Amino acid sequence: MKNTTYAITILALLLVLPSCNKEAGLDYINLSVVEYTFDYTGDDSVAVVVETNAGEWEAVPSKDFIHVRKAGDTAYIRVDENNTENSLGGKILFSAGTAKSDLAVYQMPALFRGTFMDFWPTRKGSISKNGKYLAYVNTFLINENDFDDECFVLDFETGEVREIELEIPSIGGIYDHVFAISDDGRVLIIGSESGVTNELYVDGIRTPVSCRPGYSSPWITGMSADGNVIVGGCVEDGSVYNAAVPCKWVNGEHVILDMPERDAAGNPLWNGVYLRGCSADGSVIFGSEWNTFGLVYYKDEKLHNVGIENSEAGSDGSVKSIIYIHASYGNISNSGRYITAIYTKDGVDYPALVDTETGIFRYMESAANCGGAAVTDDAVVFGFTPTMLSSSGFVSDFNTGVTESLSEWMRRVHGISISDNRWVERISSDGKTMQGRKVRTSALGTQFPHWFINID
Repeated sequence: MKNTTYAITILALLLVLPSCNKEAGLDYINLSVVEYTFDYTGDDSVAVVVETNAGEWEAVPSKDFIHVRKAGDTAYIRVDENNTENSLGGKILFSAGTAKSDLAVYQMPALFRGTFMDFWPTRKGSISKNGKYLAYVNTFLINENDFDDECFVLDFETGEVREIELEIPSIGGIYDHVFAISDDGRVLIIGSESGVTNELYVDGIRTPVSCRPGYSSPWITGMSADGNVIVGGCVEDGSVYNAAVPCKWVNGEHVILDMPERDAAGNPLWNGVYLRGCSADGSVIFGSEWNTFGLVYYKDEKLHNVGIENSEAGSDGSVKSIIYIHASYGNISNSGRYITAIYTKDGVDYPALVDTETGIFRYMESAANCGGAAVTDDAVVFGFTPTMLSSSGFVSDFNTGVTESLSEWMRRVHGISISDNRWVERISSDGKTMQGRKVRTSALGTQFPHWFINID
């Protein structure tokens, strides 16, 4: 997977999620592959198994650069060489009887230098803050009842892929996610999206995270670029509700952070605070109180309760307006200057931008029904539609007030065409490496697999 000066390195990993429509008496046509991304060379091909109850089937490309060869129940897809400056996109319409199904086809341009990856839903990971590394866990079935997991670290500069031997999680279960990796690729937070098994690995060795006396049950979710500051939470001994206590570890030393007294509705905060991530130097940490999910951040250990400070409670005890986040991890710019979140007002969500230097927050009215998920040090917010299981991402520039779809932004800024069902959740300090998710609905239900792009 080494990048060169004359070609791109691309991992177009198939997302094999067959479409399915087998209602009694209806024609159906199912595809083993529903989308595929080719490199510019045209040397690659993909085999698509077609299942139908309606006899003969046809496959018609929407663009001339896409070619289909039929052989039995399989369609072999290839594309012409793309020597243009822009990526290409199209689809193939499969039909049999009255049934129809589309396969989306994308191709990177010859001038693209980097790596693009679509992950299976069982592969979940994170990029380093400098964009050099990608680490992910692959969870797989080993027999009818048991799963196993494996962890890999990809170096985008060299193309090297390193495997980390995982130990059995100390609390049981399996690892299914890498939450963070340091800029030197040595320190990782590996765990479960359920938050049960998050643990620290240093140089491939599981390293215990301990609490100071009076506290226990630590969990970790994010860290500084060098891995010396770890953020997360713990539980105070004797706590009636096992409230999440916000804390950090600095070179292994456990530091307890202040807890808000009340939530955005004015009620006592019984559920605590969950911290999600921090700036590259670890000086700014963000998370949310876990009653009403109001945004909190700590700058040099001082609590800023912006969710509550900018909230409005209704007469019935509900929350009419609030700045909030749920379980997201890339909402802070690398310098810590900006944090993005969701501002809900009168039942409508907007992307919010909090300036940690001034304490002022703004929201983008032109992006109604959207929420922020990642932000750059230039106040450019990447987000998604939180209330609609987003079918497309967006980009809001808080300097110009312009909001556009992620696919439009990618085409305009990088000359790359990507499918409309994607959004960005993390972006590196140089803006060249992005991590996100996409929505895919199939016979397996609605899933949100990861994707990554690294632009040389």
